Amino acid sequence: MAQSTLLWGTANPEGMLNYEGVYLSASDITDMSDQVNAANGRGEPMPVHVEHKGVAVGRVLTAWEHQGKLECVLQLDNRVLEGAIGSEFVRTGICSDLSMGYTLSLEQSDAGIKVGRKFLREISVVKKGARPRCHIHGVSSR
Repeated sequence: MAQSTLLWGTANPEGMLNYEGVYLSASDITDMSDQVNAANGRGEPMPVHVEHKGVAVGRVLTAWEHQGKLECVLQLDNRVLEGAIGSEFVRTGICSDLSMGYTLSLEQSDAGIKVGRKFLREISVVKKGARPRCHIHGVSSR
């Protein structure tokens, strides 16, 4: 078996314009890609999980905004059992979507509670993503 599996996919559909809720806005998409690349620059890559559970099975190599969507390349580590299982889930089609785990800040003001910045915590390989069009588009082993 190859030492790693590379995945390319869409982690979030188009961000909403002029939106300030819990989903991602267009500017949040850009911020999330910056967060991934900054974490990699610090040597602290964003983890990849299976179904948002268990140990990290890999890392997010890079992320970018393309036509309003958050695209990414993930690397699953097949040298650990959970990574090898995650890779098989993808190869066999059990898991064909991506999902993001993120937190957000809440800010209190006179107008009420407002959603602040969103912080990416991980990207997961999942059976069925919560958001539409968040699919794995390509798989390669090396």
